[in-house]
Amino acid sequence: MRDISYSDLDLLSINILVNLYENKSATFVSNKLNVPAPKISRCLKHAREIFGNELFIRKKYGLVPNEFAGKVYPIAKQILECSNSLQQLNGEAIADNIHNFEIVAPDLVSFPFPKMLLTSIRDAGKDVNFNISAWNKSSLDHIVSGDIDIGICCSKAIDNLESIDDNLAVLPLKKLNKLFLICDEKHPILKEEITLESIAKYPYVNSNVGDAEQRMSAFQEYCYRRKIPLNTEMDLNGVSSLFEYLRQTNAVALLPYSSIYNMINTTPGLHACRLAEVESDRLYMEVKVPTLYMIYNKNNHEANLQWLTEKIQGLVHSALH
Repeated sequence: MRDISYSDLDLLSINILVNLYENKSATFVSNKLNVPAPKISRCLKHAREIFGNELFIRKKYGLVPNEFAGKVYPIAKQILECSNSLQQLNGEAIADNIHNFEIVAPDLVSFPFPKMLLTSIRDAGKDVNFNISAWNKSSLDHIVSGDIDIGICCSKAIDNLESIDDNLAVLPLKKLNKLFLICDEKHPILKEEITLESIAKYPYVNSNVGDAEQRMSAFQEYCYRRKIPLNTEMDLNGVSSLFEYLRQTNAVALLPYSSIYNMINTTPGLHACRLAEVESDRLYMEVKVPTLYMIYNKNNHEANLQWLTEKIQGLVHSALH
């Protein structure tokens, strides 16, 4: 490996390396950072030349970081965080009244958000900055501590969320009573009648994207209650890794977010379709319908928090249905 200087490895390349390591999908990173796919490839090629190492290996389910990339990642992550801290410090010096809101949401909910939310902020003339990250199992703790301002998650029971901390405000946004099948575009199930029973005949990938309880999915619970044999092949919480895994396999997945279509359109080789209403009704007669909730800390008194929560509620409705 030759000497590395900041002139060799720019912050965009570092940002791309960090996001590729965390998401393992160039397509997902391209959409997340709003950077064209060819530029993602050029930056990765540039980084490989600088380090003299491949960094990532392409597999069926995405870009898998090698051992060397695992050593580079924490350093690159630290550089990126320092850069963000400097940027935030500079922003505070320019305008102390601008607050950077940290938001967490399921991948499929947050995917259409950045552009829509930026447009709303610009149209309203608000001094608001935001960062959207993927919901994970520690997100609730971060909302309680104040590290995260707004969380969006899926849950079957509001009592479970409200009992975590008295300071949490929990607002129901949308009943997720629709189901969407995701599979390879040449999957054999697309040539037959799609029912809950026909789906259960194929390897199932459980993906509780943004689920607060991190429990079994509604479909797994339905099959368990109805004593329908189901082969759960894998649990994947990241949408990008889920999509990469489903491509060119016989595995299938079910998700409750209609925004799935937005991501499928940018992910070649996959197919998404909504289950017939009679099938989703059959499932939710057995299993409680999950709800999408917004969560924030009642002690957060940032000036634009109320405006932002109301705006996000509207965007969730328009983006999901």
